[in-house]
Amino acid sequence: VFSGDNLNQPGDIQLTNIAGFDTYDAAILEFDFVPSSDTVRFNYVFGSEEYPEYVCSDYNDVFAFFLSGPNPMGGNYNNKNIALIPGTNTPVAINSVNSGTPGGGYSSSQCTSLAHSNYYVDNTNGSTIQYDGFTKVFEAVAQVVPCQTYHIKIAIADAGDGIYDSGVFLE
Repeated sequence: VFSGDNLNQPGDIQLTNIAGFDTYDAAILEFDFVPSSDTVRFNYVFGSEEYPEYVCSDYNDVFAFFLSGPNPMGGNYNNKNIALIPGTNTPVAINSVNSGTPGGGYSSSQCTSLAHSNYYVDNTNGSTIQYDGFTKVFEAVAQVVPCQTYHIKIAIADAGDGIYDSGVFLE
């Protein structure tokens, strides 16, 4: 059993740029907000049916939090992706956080990284959710200026094809 459905919907250019492959069936939630404190935080988990078979392939499903608004260090955030692998500037995608092993005979040269397996949870034949794998809980965080208006775009898409789906779970 797998979770996937090709909806034949468009992808998202920002996600395509991160994934390095055309994206499809993008799901996007955008809104403005005014923070009351100096930090914005979202805890999330990224899961996918692309795991583990398609690690290091063209099927590099991707997720991002794009933040725009005043940067307290000066200037502005302009669609700054704050959904990153902890301690890195690496976006969250199949080819960046995974089991550490290429799937299906793919070459490791296609992967962004195989070094973040400590953040990967193998759920093959699991009973918690349908997805075959997912990340540990990550925190998207940014410093903000209280009482100023910000825009956030939460986006996820299939990359390389529109079939095997991925999802994000927000706390």
